Amino acid sequence: MPHSIQRAQGPLIALSTDFIRVKEYFEAIVASSADLICTTDVTGRVIYFSPGAEMMLGMTSAQAAGQPAHDFYVEGRAEAERLMKLLRASPDGILHNHETRMKASGGRVLHVSLSLSFLKDSRGRVIGTLGIAKDISDRVELERRLRELTRTDDLTGLYNQRHFHDRLREEAARARRQGEALSMVVFDLDGFKQVNDKRGHLEGDKILQAFSAAISDSVRREVDLAFRYGGDEFVLLLPGTTAPRAAVVARRVVKAAEPLAKEGVTASWGVARLPENGDVTELVKAADAAMFKMKSGKSGVRRRGTDLARAYSVKPQTKI
Repeated sequence: MPHSIQRAQGPLIALSTDFIRVKEYFEAIVASSADLICTTDVTGRVIYFSPGAEMMLGMTSAQAAGQPAHDFYVEGRAEAERLMKLLRASPDGILHNHETRMKASGGRVLHVSLSLSFLKDSRGRVIGTLGIAKDISDRVELERRLRELTRTDDLTGLYNQRHFHDRLREEAARARRQGEALSMVVFDLDGFKQVNDKRGHLEGDKILQAFSAAISDSVRREVDLAFRYGGDEFVLLLPGTTAPRAAVVARRVVKAAEPLAKEGVTASWGVARLPENGDVTELVKAADAAMFKMKSGKSGVRRRGTDLARAYSVKPQTKI
């Protein structure tokens, strides 16, 4: 072998060795990462699927290879297209810490923080994408629980007064926007204070919990909204419900809570529907006024007093 060739091979061998070492070093870093690292080609199909991705999504790289990346998003192709739009609009060509949801084995849904960038060849042409995702499901769940604590009444598990005012504005705006009805029911427990003072707060708490359970069992889950407004006052917001139908719901709650009558506790209630002008203050005042009319009738101050339900041929309830 000519001496000049031998001299030329020396640097080549050293360069090749250094390249192998760098490659092995990079692969070791990737293999030790618990994060999902994935590359796709220009058609959006998976090329590389890291060990962290295998652990996170519960599938092997062989299973993932060749699959469209949008199959891994809960929102599918729509989410993938949204990500591409955001990536193209990014000033530095990187989409940083975008929160989305991904599908994992066993029907699991993971909340992830995703960073995305384009892969380019030596000429600057896009040849695919690189995605790195971190599982933030625990953090998202903790945040959800903290939000629940701030908007939920500890004793009854119903929403609290603070959350009532927020949701009232939201539901009123939605009702006006969609041209739908929104009704409100106000409950006030009669005789509760006397029972609470005489038998103690523990017994009083049991009564409040029992009435809350009657409310929860009588409304549409994931649609109607139940609140403990304070003390022995409760409120229902019923989206898409007219006042006559709301009165039916109120009677159903009262029926479910009938056993409390043996404890000396009854309920007054009032119904109102959001006015056309969307004034939530007017809605609350009308429901309160209707409830106090029923309460006045019970106390004998106004024996013929009723709530708004009377206008709908629904007799006011005097006992639970």
